[in-house]
Amino acid sequence: MGLFLSRLLHQDIEMSLDIPEYTSSKIPQINAPSNPNVWIKEMAQKDSRDFIFPVNELFMQIDLAKELGGNGKMKSFRLVIDRADRYSLFCIIQTLTSLHLPYMVIKEDKAPIIFVEEKSIKKLEGVVLELEKYDIKSKIVEVWL
Repeated sequence: MGLFLSRLLHQDIEMSLDIPEYTSSKIPQINAPSNPNVWIKEMAQKDSRDFIFPVNELFMQIDLAKELGGNGKMKSFRLVIDRADRYSLFCIIQTLTSLHLPYMVIKEDKAPIIFVEEKSIKKLEGVVLELEKYDIKSKIVEVWL
């Protein structure tokens, strides 16, 4: 029995492994356009003051005299800010959105005009306090549109 087991354990077994070689598929070549007027280069060379934020525009005409019973004036509030750089505008928009306040931004020559539609003065004062966290000095001014 021992002889049988030793022959069984010491047999020469031939093994051959067939490993296929990896061949990668053809890598597509990306050719960069050689045109110097590519939009990325053009945007990189623009002055930051020429930049306009992409927005959806909606044009509406509302006859306020008819809607307000002949008065023609509607009380609203304007948010007056001390600076109008990109960061400040981003913070203002995010603050007004997070407080669920409807607003309208009108682009003027140097600084945008921001109108906030809210009846509660406390909520509007909350906007001013919230903007102070971002070092943006602002105040609320009552306007009649």
